[in-house]
Amino acid sequence: MKVHWLSALFFLPLALGNTGLYKTTEMLVKRSPLDDSSVESYFIPGAKVFERYFECPLGIFIYIPVLRIVCNAESPNITVFARHLVPPGKESQMKELPYLLYLQKADRKLKGGPGFEVPLPSSSSGWIKAAFDKGYQVLLLDQRGTGLSTPISAESIESLGSDKAKVDYLKNFRADSIVRDSETIRKQLTASLPPSSNTKFALLGQSFGGFCITTYLSLFPDSISEAYLTGGVPPLVDTPDPVYRALYPRVLKRNKLYYSKFPKDVERVRDIHAYLSKNKVGLPNGGTLSARRFLQLGIQFGFSGGYDTVHQVINYAADDLTKRGKLSFKTLSQIQALQDWDTNVIYAILHEAIYCQNNASNWSAERILHEEPFASEFEYRLDHLKDDQPVYFTGEMIYPFMLDDYVELRPLKNVANMLAEYSGWGQLYDEKVLAKNQVPIAGVSYFDDMYVDRDLSEVTASKINGFQQYITNEFGHK
Repeated sequence: MKVHWLSALFFLPLALGNTGLYKTTEMLVKRSPLDDSSVESYFIPGAKVFERYFECPLGIFIYIPVLRIVCNAESPNITVFARHLVPPGKESQMKELPYLLYLQKADRKLKGGPGFEVPLPSSSSGWIKAAFDKGYQVLLLDQRGTGLSTPISAESIESLGSDKAKVDYLKNFRADSIVRDSETIRKQLTASLPPSSNTKFALLGQSFGGFCITTYLSLFPDSISEAYLTGGVPPLVDTPDPVYRALYPRVLKRNKLYYSKFPKDVERVRDIHAYLSKNKVGLPNGGTLSARRFLQLGIQFGFSGGYDTVHQVINYAADDLTKRGKLSFKTLSQIQALQDWDTNVIYAILHEAIYCQNNASNWSAERILHEEPFASEFEYRLDHLKDDQPVYFTGEMIYPFMLDDYVELRPLKNVANMLAEYSGWGQLYDEKVLAKNQVPIAGVSYFDDMYVDRDLSEVTASKINGFQQYITNEFGHK
């Protein structure tokens, strides 16, 4: 499978439209951030980069339906970081060029989201160059809680004290809050412009970024000039349950393809799984490599080259057990490096919450795993496996056992359980608004995507007025 995670960028000619201003009670910025000479800037090949920090309200929003406005009550501020990329020689046009806001990170290792930052690109090639060629300047957003924005980790929220206070704080780190940060940034960047100027954002969202764009279309459609989604047309669900019932069969299919490519790995994986089931194995950072954590390597199956990545790890691990009777430091380090939940904890503790609207997740992936036929197909208990049964890997699912196995999740165990039981999550999508959408929008979905179910994405696309959907098996999610 070829990887081309932004294959949908500008693949359809979309007309600009949807004029109007969205008004709130927030104070307008008197001085444009673009006039701040203290902002650090430098060049990368093909772009000048400005590193900008914005103060945004943490949360506590009150929605007034009659007036369709959002007021933020007394709320502390957090910092949200964005890299601002401008075509070289056009720095003097920053107040004139329209903005393309990019939401979410994706590469071979990072999963997409939630909870990942956007690193500094090595150049302005690829989709950034395409955006420049179409007259845009680009904003790369470190979504709240990630990267250089106010971070989320066990250490960073320790000062909040009680677990309840931590839970209340973390409720403010979903797509709706990310969208409101983007609106705050848009208003700050365009506050000094005359009314006739283009103050809208064009949006590009990969994976979870597409979820954020759909929320943006629900909350602030008049702030968007056009939108592009790649591998991230979200399911319009209220709980994660239908998502995992759709995704487990796709993960099962990937397992079977893996073992058809590497048939000798059936025995190797069984041997490694048996060893980890019988022995407590520590990882270099203090985490635990349990049998179930080992099976989370299946998340790689959705990446380009992911089968080969896992096979190489399996080969090393099997060789370790044959020659030494235990797993080597090198092998353990390789496995640890492929699992990012220690460094990006939002990805674990708020993952299922991205699907919740007025419902609790209640550890959906774990519950659905114990339903048939998944309980039999994904059997992981050593004493319940049949003699000839392959051990199947899991995918992009979050499980309660992770709160014991991942060293940075251990301090958040009670917090994560409280978040899983929380049923007061607000609405992320407004289907009535989406049905009347006037923003030009296009998106690509990948035929065998094991992260964002294509069938559910097609249903969503049919509910967004004017959505132009492209479905392909030529490219992959990562």
